[in-house]
Amino acid sequence: MRVDVVLCTYNSNKPYFERCLRSVKREVPVNKLIVVDKFSEDGTLEVVRKIFPNALILRSRVNLAKARELGISKVSTEYFVFVDDDIELPRGWFNTLLKYLDEGTGGIHGHAVPACDPLEKWFHWVKEVWEPRRLGGREVITVTDNPDVIRGCTHNTLIKTEAVRDWKPPAMLSAFEDHHIARHVIKKGYSWKVVNTLTVKHYGVSSLRDCLRKAKWNSAGARLIKYDDWKAISLIRRTVLHTVKSLIAARSLRDFRIPVYVSLTQVAYLIGYLRWDKYLTLKR
Repeated sequence: MRVDVVLCTYNSNKPYFERCLRSVKREVPVNKLIVVDKFSEDGTLEVVRKIFPNALILRSRVNLAKARELGISKVSTEYFVFVDDDIELPRGWFNTLLKYLDEGTGGIHGHAVPACDPLEKWFHWVKEVWEPRRLGGREVITVTDNPDVIRGCTHNTLIKTEAVRDWKPPAMLSAFEDHHIARHVIKKGYSWKVVNTLTVKHYGVSSLRDCLRKAKWNSAGARLIKYDDWKAISLIRRTVLHTVKSLIAARSLRDFRIPVYVSLTQVAYLIGYLRWDKYLTLKR
C-alpha cells in the first residue's frame, strides 16, 4: 500500500527538519508528498526539494487548520499520512500502524515524546508506571463514541481519506485542529486509535519555553472547539493533580526539574484558556 503524505510548513528549516523528512522517506511508502507552505523564507522548500524532488508544493497564507484542509483536497490515495515538520518517525513506524489497521479505522497514530529531558522522563513515567495501574496497560486505545476521552493528534497519523474528505474546520482554528479532525472521523462512524507502544520524537518541544508556548496555543484551540470539560476550574484541578503526580515521579526518578516543568506547563494551559483570543494566532 502506497500513501500520500501531507506536511504543513512555515519557516520549518530547523536543525531537525531534514531528519524529519528523511525519516518519512525511510519509513513511509510515499506515493506523493504534499507540502502546504506558508511562504517560508528560511530555505524550507529547498530542503524539501532536495529530499523529495517531485513533491507537490502548495503555497498559502491560511492558518494550520485550513492548510490541512487544503492538503487533504490533493490526496489521491485510499489512506494518507499527516506528519508534522518537527517530529522524527522511528524505524518500523508504518508497519506498526498497519498491525492495528482495519476497515473501520479512520485514524491511527502513536505518541509524540518531547525532546526535552524532564518532560521526556515525565512522559515515560506516566506511560510505564501511572497509566498501567489506571488503564491496565492497554497496547492500543480504540475510541468509537466519545472522542474527548483522548487527544486526537495528527503529528504522525495514518488516516482513511474518505473519513476526512468532507472535513470543514472553523475559520479561526489554528490549534487543536487535529482533535477536531478526530471528532469528525468518529462522528462519521469510524474508530480512532492510539498505539501506546509507538512513540515519535517531538523536536518542536525541546525546551521549557517551547512547551509553555505550545501549551497556551493548544489550550486556546481547545477552548474554541469546546474540548471535553475544559473550563478554568477544571484546569486548576488538573494543575493540582499533575503537580502531585509529577512530585511522585520526581521522587521516583530523582529529578526535581520534572514538577517544575509540569506545573508551569499546566499553568500555561490555564493562561491559554483564559486569553484564548490572543494565543489562537500564536503560530502560523
